Amino acid sequence: MSLMKRTEQDVQKMNRVELTPASRVLEGEEAYTLTVELPGVSEKEIELTLENRVLSITAENTLETFKDYTLVLHELPEVRYRAAFDLPEHVDTAGIKAANKNGLLILTLPKREEVKPRRIAITAG
Repeated sequence: MSLMKRTEQDVQKMNRVELTPASRVLEGEEAYTLTVELPGVSEKEIELTLENRVLSITAENTLETFKDYTLVLHELPEVRYRAAFDLPEHVDTAGIKAANKNGLLILTLPKREEVKPRRIAITAG
């Protein structure tokens, strides 16, 4: 099998598509963890906004181009991701943290102190 050089007209190209990324939410005692799948997206290409307790995620994968090469086949989709999450009142929005690792955006959504479980001491009466 050989790799054949093709002209630009013969190249199979996909257009940019818009997708809602796959996500997962876990609830712990201290915080929620929201994981969003964003393959091929760097942290520079992710926009997080919070307005009226709605956390919005917009991201795009930007495929690298090489000036000294001729495009032969292009099946990797250029994708724009969009998702929005309604945050419950008991999330401390000021403490939200985000990290991007291996195609996963991982957000930590801490709970406000007053809703976290706590032990109540019992005194001898």
